[in-house]
Amino acid sequence: MEQAEARRRLLELVEKFREKGATSPDKAMTPEEIGLPPWFRRLMRGRLGKLGVFVEKEGKYYLSEERLKQLEKRRGEMLEARNARRNLFMLRIARVTVGILLVSLLLVNIYVMDPSVRIVYSILLIALLAISILQLYYLTKASRVFRPTENRMVEFGVVKLPREGQR
Repeated sequence: MEQAEARRRLLELVEKFREKGATSPDKAMTPEEIGLPPWFRRLMRGRLGKLGVFVEKEGKYYLSEERLKQLEKRRGEMLEARNARRNLFMLRIARVTVGILLVSLLLVNIYVMDPSVRIVYSILLIALLAISILQLYYLTKASRVFRPTENRMVEFGVVKLPREGQR
């Protein structure tokens, strides 16, 4: 299933839960009461259940709005990181191109000795410096999403925090 199709189906399920008001443990309902498709229970045993958006309580289900917000935030961060990586790739290409032009002009300047070539050479050096700064900016922006913070590790079950009485 495509990612866009899976997202569309997830949002349809979320809307059904909201329409029926099954958004808290005390308002949990069976899949039949909510009007969910037969494949819902099967998916809950797999990947959909691991997301934690829909929570089962005694054979009934409810929507965890908090977990849904966490997933949406994470999705936004991932999209931001993907865009930063795309920009990094384009900047690498630009940097190589400017570098080749710079070396070419340097070689031409050895034989021609024209002052206007030095001006172009200076402009290309400044462009190379600007591209390097932009690369650093996008690199930090992309790596920020993947840096394992304690909150993310707890959120995804990698680290379990001790309970109040255990500290």
